[in-house]
Amino acid sequence: MTSDPNDRGGSDDDRDPDDDLTPDTESLPEDERVDDSTWSSFVDNITWHTSPSPDIPPDEMREALDDEEEWVAPEPEPIGWRTTSPSLVLGLFGALGGAFALFVIAIFLRPVPGWVLLVTIAVTVGSAAVLFTHLPQRRDPFSDGREV
Repeated sequence: MTSDPNDRGGSDDDRDPDDDLTPDTESLPEDERVDDSTWSSFVDNITWHTSPSPDIPPDEMREALDDEEEWVAPEPEPIGWRTTSPSLVLGLFGALGGAFALFVIAIFLRPVPGWVLLVTIAVTVGSAAVLFTHLPQRRDPFSDGREV
């Protein structure tokens, strides 16, 4: 006895005679269907652009480019530590220098007077506070955090 994979458990008498003719997929209603001639005319009017070249002839393009003045970039603004705020540079040197001084004191210089240690810690913490004041005050809500 072989079974039909499409058999749904009923006998041949229970099946509708139109089941073999109708597909199992959903089709559009008659009022939304497009006839073949309309579809063919629509498809025939589609044009594929194979190159991104403009519709202007090359000679006119050359003339238009020759007529334009040459663009010169403006002088860039100077960048670097010489153009930044002096408090930012001093804060950076103080924080890094203070941390390095604390490292050297802890490793190589024993015993150290208490006032030297307190002054070094105060300079490091104060310089870090100055660096925190130079952080941006506002943030773009649509930004992902990258900024040039």
